[in-house]
Amino acid sequence: MRDKRFRPVRLATVTDRERLVLSLIRREGAVSRSDLIRFTGLSGTAVFRATEDLAARGLIDLGESVAHGPGKPSTMVRLRAGALGTVGLSVMTDFAEAVLLDFAGEVRATRDVTVAGMDCEAVLDQLAHFIAEEGQGHGFEPNAIFGLGIAFAGFFTGDGSKMNPAAPLDSWALKDIQTIAEARIGLDVVVENIASAAAVGERLLGVGRWAESFAYINVAHGLGAGLILNGELHRGRFGNAGEIAGMLDKFAGLPVPNLESLRAALAREGIETRDVSDLVQRYRDDWPGISSWVAWAEPSFSFLASMFRQVLDCEAVVLGGRLPPPLAQRIAQSIRWAEDIMPHRRNAGPPMSRAVAAEVTSRSAAVGAAAIPLRAGYFV
Repeated sequence: MRDKRFRPVRLATVTDRERLVLSLIRREGAVSRSDLIRFTGLSGTAVFRATEDLAARGLIDLGESVAHGPGKPSTMVRLRAGALGTVGLSVMTDFAEAVLLDFAGEVRATRDVTVAGMDCEAVLDQLAHFIAEEGQGHGFEPNAIFGLGIAFAGFFTGDGSKMNPAAPLDSWALKDIQTIAEARIGLDVVVENIASAAAVGERLLGVGRWAESFAYINVAHGLGAGLILNGELHRGRFGNAGEIAGMLDKFAGLPVPNLESLRAALAREGIETRDVSDLVQRYRDDWPGISSWVAWAEPSFSFLASMFRQVLDCEAVVLGGRLPPPLAQRIAQSIRWAEDIMPHRRNAGPPMSRAVAAEVTSRSAAVGAAAIPLRAGYFV
């Protein structure tokens, strides 16, 4: 996925063939050259040259040789995890978090960079300290950290270059955050909506390993969606594809399920939480009020799942965001599909989608933000 908004001036150039090879190595973890030939359809010479060139540039390691039946043993290859790194920053109304992602997509470091008032410059200062300290602490070479993704809870305005977040993020609103962050941090920057960023992370590191098309429902302080179609993020004309919350209450007459409504349901049962972060950290699946909230929210999630299933014809609808994994599982299992209540023509219905919990279960927005430059630069 080559995101045109990301200007990767520091990237070593990789060819389309090398992107394909790198993507398959990342998917498999470790893979033999003979399997790369089989998976890619490339010739043995092409795979040999690609892997030799990638190894010479320090992006992969060539390991031991293993036998695959008769013939010569085949060399195993894997990504060199510490070759490169990217950083992700998620900015919400009550919480800001940074992650450092290595070339293999593993989280090397995380940090809460929340500041009082969520001031833009102050958060970026905290982020700069995080990058300097954790990059060095995890052994990355100078310039090996090549990109920064920033994910916001908000929508794009005008031509899609500026974000309009909620009121607590006034210092970020309607500004060219890409230019501001590039000047302060010194990395190439891409800015994305939180739900879309989380969907990219899920595409690279989670459900996307088996689903080429899925809708990612991001449940946090608010509600939004990110759309992956045929392996690519679908942003829409201005970057606002997936703005689903207003559709529920204004047009379908359904409640908007989010973690604030869950906090209210829990409070009615005597369980008080300071904010969404406190809810997520302390969550217990046996709390009174959880089951009744899931039942209250089910019509909304069923409506959204069936809508995505019928409009996008996707393989999966993913429940993620800041949902605790047991709660995401509950919601996924509660969903009723339109096909379940409609008779099938000639006793044959269309292929079904799956409702599943997100596989990237921690720091999904920040991890997804970091995945954007990683995937834009090196993977398909």
